[in-house]
Order: sequence, then structure tokens, then C-alpha cells
Amino acid sequence: MAKRGGRIYFLDEFRAAALIGMIVYHAAYDLYAIFGVKFNFYSPFWNGLQLFVCCSFIVIAGISARLTKNALKHGAVVFSAGLLMTLGTYIFMPDLVIWFGVLHFLGVSMMLYYLFRKPIGKAPAIIFGAISLLLFFCLRGLSSGTVLFGRVAVPKELYFTKWLAPIGLPGPGFSSADYFPLIPWFFLFLFGCFIGKYFKERRIPDFMMKKHSDFLCRIGSNTLIIYILHQPVTYALLYMVFWLLEKGGAI
Repeated sequence: MAKRGGRIYFLDEFRAAALIGMIVYHAAYDLYAIFGVKFNFYSPFWNGLQLFVCCSFIVIAGISARLTKNALKHGAVVFSAGLLMTLGTYIFMPDLVIWFGVLHFLGVSMMLYYLFRKPIGKAPAIIFGAISLLLFFCLRGLSSGTVLFGRVAVPKELYFTKWLAPIGLPGPGFSSADYFPLIPWFFLFLFGCFIGKYFKERRIPDFMMKKHSDFLCRIGSNTLIIYILHQPVTYALLYMVFWLLEKGGAI
């Protein structure tokens, strides 16, 4: 088993892999939704990639919240970045505004963890981690009107206002290009917090402590700035490619 102390490079590398997957997914989305390239974007592959990326980011964020002493500060920074995404999409892409996306969600989740860090730290990690994961799956469809794997319908009266969208009850007319409500996703974040106990105590395999790729580690330790910049950069590059193709008569 790994020794205590030292950076857990596995988290940086896995976070980087998830970020690269996110960039690929968003590039494919831009090609499909903005540039009109015809392909099966809603295939099992792309849906699976999106789910893998989202779940990976959220679980790692939960683990990292357990490891840091500044979860409140980090949460405020991430939430502020989410507000910048809202402002940017509102100004430049009004049809694809992000009102409560993954950055908003992660920021709020980190701040909530900070408020309840003491009881979370005292709770049995295995038991409450399993409960959190179960609640995540059971409440997965709340924003669409069902829970318990689609078997139970949620009363429509609960979806009466857009202001409840952040907790998972989007009212009529609510739309967000990127949408991660607290329910159910906060339970997946909590799962990361609980298993983060083993990372904090370094009760993890040795390979997680070793650096395997400088490139991935650099990306993984700068994910926030890369996340903020990747969409406008990707869009600009794709726009340039299509402009050159059109100018050259290829399309």
C-alpha cells in the first residue's frame, strides 16, 4: 500500500483524461448542433462518453474536496467561474445559455461540503458512500419528472418555477445548455467525499501515488482554466476550419 503524504498523481491524470474526453464531446456537439455536420450524435458511444466524463469529474471533485483545507474558497472560485460561463453564453450564444451547469453545481457542492464537513468526516465511509450512490441512481430522473428508475412519477405541481431548477425541479420554460442540478448529482459528489477518506489516509494502491505522465498531470492540475477556455477555443478553431473549407470550395 502507498505511504502517507505526497501528491496523489492518479487524481490529476484521471481528471485530465476526463477533461480531454469532455473537449472531444463538446467538439462533436459543436459540429452537430452549430456547424450542421450530420452524424449520430445521440449514439450510445457519445452518450456513454458524456456520462463517463460527467461522473468522473464529479467523483474526483468530491474526493478532492475531502483532501483540501480550502473547500469553501475553491467552491466560491468555481461557482464564480460558472457565473462567467453564464454571462459569456448569454452575450455570445443566447440560444445556448448555461444557467446552472457543471461549474455552478461543483461550486455549490464544494461550499455545501465545507458546511457539513464535520459530520461527513465522522460518518462511516463505506455505509454512507453506498447510500449516496444508491440515492444518486434512485433520483436520477428527478429533473425529467420521475424517480426510482422511472417507476414513480413526481407530482407536476413541484415544477412550478424556474428558481427551483438548481435543486432539480425545473419549472416551465427553463432551459440550460449545460444542466447539473443538485439532485441527484450532489449524491454522486458525496460518494466522492466519502471514498475520499481512503485517499486522505493514503489507503490506496501504490500506482495512484506515482506519476505516469507529466502531460496529463499538467492538464489535471489546471482543469478550471482549460474548462473555461476550451469551448470558445474549440468553436474558433472549428469556425476557422469551416471558413477555410468554404473559401477553398470544399464545402
